[in-house]
Amino acid sequence: MRGPERQQQILACAKRVFARRGFHAANISHICAEAGIGRGTLYQYFENKKAVFTAVLRQVLERVHELMEQQRASHPPTPARLRREDVVAYSARRLRRLLDTVFDDDGTLRILLREAVGLDVDVENVLSEIDDTFITIVERDLILWRQASVVRPLDARITATLMVGGIEKLALAALRGNGPVDLDALADQTVRLHILGLLSDNIRD
Repeated sequence: MRGPERQQQILACAKRVFARRGFHAANISHICAEAGIGRGTLYQYFENKKAVFTAVLRQVLERVHELMEQQRASHPPTPARLRREDVVAYSARRLRRLLDTVFDDDGTLRILLREAVGLDVDVENVLSEIDDTFITIVERDLILWRQASVVRPLDARITATLMVGGIEKLALAALRGNGPVDLDALADQTVRLHILGLLSDNIRD
């Protein structure tokens, strides 16, 4: 196996180990056993356990940056032809794709929301960058809707931060309860709350 392929294999195995055991309980031997390699092979690519862990987080950051670039030139559908449910469905699809990019599997979800938080300054810096990029993508979509007069004038940054924070809190609560994290429901309900609001159609101006 060539260098880049071996490195990716080590990171994939390390992610499973960190998700299963947690950062502190996991060690280099566990990662090597999962990857079927010797310690010397791992040390050709990574200095220590924290370097492996940080590299796993940076993979997430790279994916989110790639998505941001892919979506940079995209625009929402024409407002004149939109119904409320069209807006909800389109926004939920966009948010769901973002969730898939950040939390590409259950292991990544556990690492980001449980194992990485508060670990040390270097790890926190990577987490902050992931969070900031996550929020920026949501903010940009809200700005496009605002410019198209689909949503009312609002502070897109604050709203995006509330949306992302709520998603992370709900996902963490599910993980703590060892329950499944339904990303489809999270995307749909987050969009409905922040785009349609809490008031029912029975309340009129």
